Formats: sequence, structure tokens, C-alpha cells
Amino acid sequence: MGLVPVAQREAYAHVAAGAIAQNVYLFAASNGLATVIRAWIDRAAIGDALGLSHDQQVMLSQTVGYRKAS
Repeated sequence: MGLVPVAQREAYAHVAAGAIAQNVYLFAASNGLATVIRAWIDRAAIGDALGLSHDQQVMLSQTVGYRKAS
């Protein structure tokens, strides 16, 4: 992101997060797994657990697992 103008960094990050989430959905679907994006998360706690620096942030979380048997 160092080459991206400061005013555009947040937009680039949002687009990248969306593309990554879509790739996870495609992987899960092709492997018989379920996934859901979660935006209501404790970003600070996750950032601390991941050891993120002050200029990194958690945008969303994505849970992957097996579908509930019906």
C-alpha cells in the first residue's frame, strides 16, 4: 500500500478485503464447506491477537466450517 496515494488506501483495502472474502467463499463452496462474513467483531482484540501494527486494521472476519446436518 506504500505506493497507493493516502487518500485512496482505504478504498483499495476495502476492495482487496472483498476479493479475498469472495475467494474464501469460492474455496469453501468447492470443498463442501460453509462460510459467513462477520463484521460485528472485536477488531481491537483480534488485532492484538494477530500482533498487528498501528497502521494495520481488521476489516472483517470470516468463519469457515461444515454445514449443520439437516
